[in-house]
Amino acid sequence: MSQLEREISSSQGSYGMVSTASKQATEAGVKMLRRGGNAIDAAVAAAFCLGVSEPQASGIGGQSMALVRLVEEDRIFALDGSSRAPFSLQPARNPKKPIKLGLKSSTVPSTPAALGYLQESYGKLSFAETLEPSIRAAEEGVVVTKLIHRLLKREAEHLSKDQNIKQNFFENNQPKNVGELIFQPELAATMRTMAEKGWREFYLGRIADDIVKDMEKRGGWITKLDLNQIPLPVEREVLESTYRDYQIYTYPPPGAGRVLVQILNTLEGFPPEVLDPDEPIGAVISALAFRFALNYRQRMPMHPDQYLQSVSQMLVDKGYAKEITKRIHDIYNMALKDTFLPPPTSGETTHLSVVDKNGNAVGVTQSIELVFGSKTMAEGLGFFYNNYMSAFEYKNIAHPYYLLPGGSPWSSVAPVLMFKKGKPHYLLGSPGSSRISTALAQVIVRLVDKGESLEGAISAPRFHASDTGELLIEKERFNKDIYKALEISGFELKKRGRYSFALGCVQAVQMPVKWRESYKGVADPRRDGTAIGPEDN
Repeated sequence: MSQLEREISSSQGSYGMVSTASKQATEAGVKMLRRGGNAIDAAVAAAFCLGVSEPQASGIGGQSMALVRLVEEDRIFALDGSSRAPFSLQPARNPKKPIKLGLKSSTVPSTPAALGYLQESYGKLSFAETLEPSIRAAEEGVVVTKLIHRLLKREAEHLSKDQNIKQNFFENNQPKNVGELIFQPELAATMRTMAEKGWREFYLGRIADDIVKDMEKRGGWITKLDLNQIPLPVEREVLESTYRDYQIYTYPPPGAGRVLVQILNTLEGFPPEVLDPDEPIGAVISALAFRFALNYRQRMPMHPDQYLQSVSQMLVDKGYAKEITKRIHDIYNMALKDTFLPPPTSGETTHLSVVDKNGNAVGVTQSIELVFGSKTMAEGLGFFYNNYMSAFEYKNIAHPYYLLPGGSPWSSVAPVLMFKKGKPHYLLGSPGSSRISTALAQVIVRLVDKGESLEGAISAPRFHASDTGELLIEKERFNKDIYKALEISGFELKKRGRYSFALGCVQAVQMPVKWRESYKGVADPRRDGTAIGPEDN
């Protein structure tokens, strides 16, 4: 392997699989499977542990969304664990700009309610058992990885203003170095209280009282009323579609599964051989499909409670996708013809995927919104407050995500299950805000159209085209003619690192289809993830 390439974590096993962005979180999930727990127990344990071992991306101060397949019930559903805006808000006095820092930027955390509900309703083990690995990780310490150190250093100016953060994440007024341990005793104590008294303690008990005191002391907006009105998750119908001969099940509003569906519907209008992302034409077609889909979502947002009842679901309509496909053909014929001559010689969020030996599957995408959320920590409780107040619409009162008391923010989550001939093949998901759908689409095209392995599809070079025409692309990983073709197509290229943190982090499980096949798990090399399956039943 070249020094410029990154090692990718993959694993095979006969008794299920766990893939997360953190070794400790992956091991937490595997431990639940070994104890006889199901995919729900494993996913909940891994999700809580991610808040400890990957604190820059998620935690009990944020929100969690899940795509769930229950084999015995023959059911797939989306768990909407959206957080809520404080009820004390007054729309007439909304700020002019999104609030991104401090306690006022935090919505009511919903991760404890979402994960607690999921485990309580569908898990086999006790809630205390699923919290055990997280408590241990917080007490025994989390190793500072290169990624964590880089992000601590990047956000040090804001983080260092909070004494609660400094005492655990800094040493001599500097972010802890790579290889050092981060101990989180306050978070361990908070989680131990939840393990002993149940997850509702976060909203109705001493933890809630401490949150309210902190908000009152430091000028936050969350009140006891907000916490007592527990932000229970909602089970929603999944979005269903197809790509080639695969059935697609993904996340409805408030998530962005419909963006993924439109991208795939559009790409399906081209023959597979034309969509090769390692060739200029394939890259340009994909970039245009990304831009059209994201642009339409911006223009036509949809409230989750109204989406399935709406007359117009154009974004996921195959006929609409044909029109977009035709427009891309026209753009190519007019603007890109004869431009592919050889050149002269001169994110935030986190995701986990879990499948158990019986085929139950859970994909959880969770976040505290931006890196380290609000850059403030709950005093004496050890978790980062989210800054989801930045994910609302502040100007257009008719917008479904306009900032209102008790409202839920925009979300870009799009975990996806892929079936073929009625059998599950893949569970995929990624963090990355608006880059989630585009990252997943590129992996799916490589799996389905190019026949690449799961490892190859996930570790392959990646880019993202926004609705405005800005294009983020990994540097030095594509042929030069691809960069040139994208520029000629009108995109403004912004090069990122070779394995860019911003361009998603796909955690995936490939399920056995034939007799004696194994589960395969792959963790994206763009972060610190691992994939592990239990070695025995």
